[in-house]
Parts: sequence; C-alpha cells; structure tokens
Amino acid sequence: MTTTNATAPRGDAMLSSRDQFTSVTWFVGITLAFSFAATVAVVATGADPNLLAFPLAFAPAVIAIGLAWREGRGALRRLLRQLTVLPGKPIWYAVLLIPLAAFLAVDIVAIALGEPVAGLFDDLFPRILIVPLVVLLPAITEELAWRGFAVPRALTAMSPLRTALVLGVPWTLIHVGLFLPGQMNAGAAYWSMATQIMSMSVVLVWVYLGTGRSVLMAALVHALFNGLVPLTGGVDPELAWTIRGILWPVIAIAVVVLGGFRGLDVTTSDPVSSSETESV
Repeated sequence: MTTTNATAPRGDAMLSSRDQFTSVTWFVGITLAFSFAATVAVVATGADPNLLAFPLAFAPAVIAIGLAWREGRGALRRLLRQLTVLPGKPIWYAVLLIPLAAFLAVDIVAIALGEPVAGLFDDLFPRILIVPLVVLLPAITEELAWRGFAVPRALTAMSPLRTALVLGVPWTLIHVGLFLPGQMNAGAAYWSMATQIMSMSVVLVWVYLGTGRSVLMAALVHALFNGLVPLTGGVDPELAWTIRGILWPVIAIAVVVLGGFRGLDVTTSDPVSSSETESV
C-alpha cells in the first residue's frame, strides 16, 4: 500500500480537459445503456432476480478500464494504482465509523417510533461478519469506476460537490432495475433508494478526495453502508428503509455544512507520476 501527497493538474494530467470530459460522458452513456439492456434482459427472461446486481456492479468497472486503456499514456495504470492509495492523515480512517453510526441511528429512531427493543439483534450473527465481505468486491469495482475513473475527469469541469451530485444521478438510475417488480428489492420505496444513493455519492466523493484519491477507502465505506444492514435486521424492513431514506441525506448535508468540501485538494493526483507515459 502507498500514500500520496503529490500534486498535478486536475484529472489525468496527460489528457486535455475536453478529452477528459468526453471520456466521462462516454462512461456515463455506455453504463446507462448497458444497465438498461441488462435490466430488460433479466426482466424479460424471468432470470433469477439476484443476477441483475452483478452486471450493474461489475460492468461500470469494465467500461472504465476499457476507456482508460483507450486513452493510453498510462491512464489505465494510473486508474488501477488508486486501489493502493491509503490516506495521508490517519484521522481519515475514522470515516469507517460513519456507516456503523448511521445504522445504529436507524435502530435508535425505530425504537423511538415504537419498535420493540427485545430481539433487535437476535439474528445479527453470523450475518454481520459475512455480509460485509460479500459486498466488498462489488463495492471495489463500483468505486473504481464511479470515483476512480469518473470523478477526476468530471472535476475538470465542475466543483467536487457538483461532481458528486451530477454523477449521483446516473449512479441512481442504474439501480432502478433492482427495484422493479419481481427483482431483488421489489416493493421498497424508490424515493428512499434515490435519496440514499445521491447522499452516498456526496459522502463517497468527499472520502475519495479527502483521502488523496483512495478508491480503497471509498470502497470500504461503500461496503460498510451495504454490509451493515444486519444491524437493522430486527427492525421492520419498510420502516428501516424509510428511516434510511431520511437519515442518509442528513449525513450528506452534515458533511457539506460542516465544511467537508471546503479545502479539498482537487489537484491531488493518483500515485503514478504525471510523467508516466506508457500505456498499459
């Protein structure tokens, strides 16, 4: 693992701002098109609804890797090296506590609204040990694509907060298929899905940039937001989903209001020197 405090022009120093914006536009367009096609295929064929989650998680990384390879000039190497970045300041490891605090807050709010305390954590083990590991790889591939590839290129044209909000829209849209009738999250409120994902986009861009463009740290936070669901296993699922849809935006707003996006070094490059010129 490595850390970096090196600085270089925003995005990929080897490409013009126009080329970088073109790359991120292609990434979003291809990802949305693929996600729509995959959703239609799974729904039309009546395939196992759990299958849809895999292409939606892994395909963006494949698309990002392909576009980085097409850019050449070491872009692919620089993209992948972001997986090895660790935060330069140890305080950033504390962000791993945010998902834990968030899910415990869901329990607290649910109890305040009348949910019984007895049996709240009866089914916690071994799920709490297994689920985070299961969702870790998909979180890594999603973060490599959306934060590692898309964010640096979008930053050449937008501020960090605007980048988080703009990229949060297509990231939300590709998840819609998971909530269609017959799919794995069918019946869950769409509005809560949208507010949660948009809020996570804000939080994850903040973590990614604050840690020196660490895809690894963003992926760990992402995995915990997905993998700590067993902490609310004793709460009525619909109530827990509703609370999350309200609480997650509160977390994102707190990050912004408390100055999380102020002073972020958006010029921080990935660990590979901007003088790197070979393609991978």
